[in-house]
Amino acid sequence: MEKEIKISAYRNNGAKIFTGRDKGIEAREALNLNSLDEETEVVRVLIPSDTWGINPSFFGGMFEGSIKKLGTKFTDKYQFWYSNGDELNESMKRDISDNIAYVIRNISVVQ
Repeated sequence: MEKEIKISAYRNNGAKIFTGRDKGIEAREALNLNSLDEETEVVRVLIPSDTWGINPSFFGGMFEGSIKKLGTKFTDKYQFWYSNGDELNESMKRDISDNIAYVIRNISVVQ
């Protein structure tokens, strides 16, 4: 079973990059990720196909709680795709991977 969440509403109008920790936190709350973390379904995160990147602050605001809870299982649970159904390009895959590493580094610094 799989669920889909669209994050396009949390990007500023006309922007090609998701930015801002507050926007990420807003997305986390609105999409009820705390609840999704508890469920068994894979969550497909749909990103607009014209997106250039996701800033680490936005990503951390949205997914830090999930990464803390799920650890290495985060990438099994949350899978990232373009909203048109295409697989992410290499640049976006690297961006997501770098963001996960950034969040993990900052979690270990804080604790």
